Amino acid sequence: MTTSEIYEHLLGVTLELAWRQWSAIGVAGVQASEHTIVDPEALLLATLHVARFDARLFDEALDWVAQNSALLDVSRLRRLGRVASGEQRRLLGVAVELAASRNAGSSLSRLPNEDFIAREATAGYGLQALFHGARQDAAHWAGTDEVFARAGFTRPPLTLRGMSQRPDAARPACIRFRARALVGMGPRAEVLTYLWTHDWAHGRLIADRSAYGQAPVAEYLATLAEGGLAEVRADGRRTLYRATPSLASAGAPRPAYVDWVRVWPALVGLLDALRPSGLSEEAVWVRLAGAFATQEKALQTEGLEAEIGDLQGWPRHGTQLLSDAVGTVARTVEEIMG
Repeated sequence: MTTSEIYEHLLGVTLELAWRQWSAIGVAGVQASEHTIVDPEALLLATLHVARFDARLFDEALDWVAQNSALLDVSRLRRLGRVASGEQRRLLGVAVELAASRNAGSSLSRLPNEDFIAREATAGYGLQALFHGARQDAAHWAGTDEVFARAGFTRPPLTLRGMSQRPDAARPACIRFRARALVGMGPRAEVLTYLWTHDWAHGRLIADRSAYGQAPVAEYLATLAEGGLAEVRADGRRTLYRATPSLASAGAPRPAYVDWVRVWPALVGLLDALRPSGLSEEAVWVRLAGAFATQEKALQTEGLEAEIGDLQGWPRHGTQLLSDAVGTVARTVEEIMG
């Protein structure tokens, strides 16, 4: 297979994953992901990248944000946004502005706009088409959305359908929203989410997976233990925690857990490496090998655990090793989707 063929396959799988996750939390779309946990902040940032290849998905995701921004964890989104690409941050700034314009009390308004969307002239960015493959003049022919233009992107004026619903917190995929309904936004909700999806866990790991600091996570775990809502046992130098049956029942039925904080950026990284960009076929293979080296740990993280093998010998043994590795990632994502 050529790199362009591999790219189209992985892109299709990734877009379907995004559609299913958005549908699970309320977007009017395709078949929803029912049994795998959704991470709305990681999903939003990934969508601002991958949905530039699917205009309908992009706009439906913004429709959900416009109506449900109060359900997003702003502090967590800020933390994840700091390691996103510059284009993702600018588009996050657009989402902030859109949500605020439709809901004066939007929690996203607490994000400092200067961190995500610059106020200088658009010439500082150089205008580019928002949707990949779209002709620059097509956006101008249909009119250009001013909010996107200020962020450096051209597209026709945005029209939101208003068909997104609130997430159903009773669904396994929406368990994060259930935790937030119980204890509010922040590390406490992430602790509950992790305890509900694991038999035993320790504070450092929960903090790492949740994108929060270890101190507030450890404090809340201790509070749960003192209140008789978490069991405790020692594991060497670590202290492990498990939800008691009464606390665990609030998280039933248990969804499959995926560390989307790492998995989504890994998928984006592979797509970026494969995306046709005028480079030679050999150069794309080299770029893909570099992406696999960068994303190795993320591709082996909890919930994805893609066994891609040793790729260091691909220059000697041919590009089939890299092709097979992408195929493994795509199949694993398809398995997650069910």
